[in-house]
Amino acid sequence: MSSVSSGNNEQGASRPSKPRGPYTARGHSCSNCRRRKIKCDGKRPTCSQCMRSSGSGSAAEYTVCEYTTTNQSEIQALEANIKVLQNRIRELEVVQEVDAAAVILHQPYADLPAPPHSSESEAPGAIEIGLSQEIDETMSQPFLDIFIRYARALGFFLHIPRFRDSMLLPKGSPGRPSEGLLSTIFLLGFHLSGLNEENARQREQTYISRALLDVSRILSSPHRDRIVQAIQAEILLAGFFFCTGRILEGKYHLHGALSITIAAKLHKLRSQNMESSSPGIATSGILSDISQLDVPLDQIDEGERINAFWTTFTMSNCWAIAADSPQNFIVESFGPTVDTPWPLDMAAYEQGLLPFDLLGRETVTRFLERRSTSMFGDNSLIAMYAKSSILLVCAATLSAVHRTALIFDSDMWQQRAEVFSTQFTTLDDLLSSFNSSLIPLSDIDPSSEDFSFAFATHLTAKVAIITLHSKLRETSSESAEKAQLAAEACADSIANNISSASTAHINPLFSSLWMTVGHVLIEEFRRVRSERQYRGITQVPGREEALDIKLQQVLITMRYTPAHSLLNDYMSSKLQELYNGL
Repeated sequence: MSSVSSGNNEQGASRPSKPRGPYTARGHSCSNCRRRKIKCDGKRPTCSQCMRSSGSGSAAEYTVCEYTTTNQSEIQALEANIKVLQNRIRELEVVQEVDAAAVILHQPYADLPAPPHSSESEAPGAIEIGLSQEIDETMSQPFLDIFIRYARALGFFLHIPRFRDSMLLPKGSPGRPSEGLLSTIFLLGFHLSGLNEENARQREQTYISRALLDVSRILSSPHRDRIVQAIQAEILLAGFFFCTGRILEGKYHLHGALSITIAAKLHKLRSQNMESSSPGIATSGILSDISQLDVPLDQIDEGERINAFWTTFTMSNCWAIAADSPQNFIVESFGPTVDTPWPLDMAAYEQGLLPFDLLGRETVTRFLERRSTSMFGDNSLIAMYAKSSILLVCAATLSAVHRTALIFDSDMWQQRAEVFSTQFTTLDDLLSSFNSSLIPLSDIDPSSEDFSFAFATHLTAKVAIITLHSKLRETSSESAEKAQLAAEACADSIANNISSASTAHINPLFSSLWMTVGHVLIEEFRRVRSERQYRGITQVPGREEALDIKLQQVLITMRYTPAHSLLNDYMSSKLQELYNGL
């Protein structure tokens, strides 16, 4: 090994050093240079390598440079995720098609005598299990009504009045919602109903099986709105599985929604840069037929597509943090490709307020860089929620960078300290400015559907502040104060704004956010109590008592949600254990 190294050194010493060219970082070369496996300097519109090839006349096909702005491997991973899930659903479908009526299972111990307490009807024999159990149609309307009440908080971005009208159409009508979307809505309606009957779990499993089967067929159907409705169904399924603690399945369906969104180029709606309208992904497999959308019928139709993208993007951001998924791809890699204008509240589309000549460009990037923009609708409630999710991801990413550098490589931390400090200050200023621009919750009716977006925005933005300052709380009194004030503001928002009529706290993401808030309040409670005991003060000060009230308010909110959630139960029990330990 040493001889080889020595030889290499001697050879290198005898050869004059050649300065390296200004080559691009890995993954940013043009497609021609990547195909030829040569270094690329990334010049646009034509890099130096392609210019030389074109000038020599030996490779005319390399005259035009092509750059892809989307990470191919990430896109392929998303496509693979949805393909795995769809293949699994097809396997279940094949099983059902073998015998659509029933599968007869025979009791292997039929010859044994029955126990003394068994009745004749319970005697061993044939057991019939229907694999294609019919959904109770008589309950469709009640379940729909229950779902509609919580629709916005669950990520339903379609126009509700139009959706209701379309449900009245006969089965098989072109304008009727796809069966996959309806099955998913009935599943959530049943779950939210809180029915506590003997076979409730078995019935819910029937709804789950039906929804999975029907959703797998949406994209292959001739339905005009199959793309948007497939995204909507995947979003709702993801929320259901997250709520019930089935995190892996929730991730699959969320990735499925994001894959369809990217393949359909919904992040390039009304793009100002027409040359970059293609996201640079392969159109093969199950996503090959959805790269082109029909012309929208009206502003509501176009608004559903815009909101479909931003709902998927926002949900992906938030759950990347809550479900411990890689979050840097969503904002850092995919974010710069987003040109779709900020979404509007559905009422604005109804009134035709979307300007005809409105075009978008670098929507996410311009927000993070605080570039002046006159883009219409950037302060709508749904747009502000999307922005808060972006800030949450940026805060978590920067916090992770700080933790990694500090723990594993102190030298690297010293080298990056100045860069980190600049990024930290910039994001902290943006968070402060964003929070100060939010509409006070007291100005919004808690019973309105707008309240769910407003409350989610306030909570997410304040948790972003906590996340950004969490790693510096022990060394910086300023960070400790900012995190504490943000946590207390979250607790105060419950007491002052959440009423029994509010549906905002049904969002399954909130359990993770409340957990973060609770941790900060508990740590502050411990600090105040420890300081009191150190000074020998026996009387409980008002500060300690106030923190206790805020903690109890958070625990009550988590405990009494409108619908049962295994994820919320788990988070609530963990926070309750910490509280009891005080």
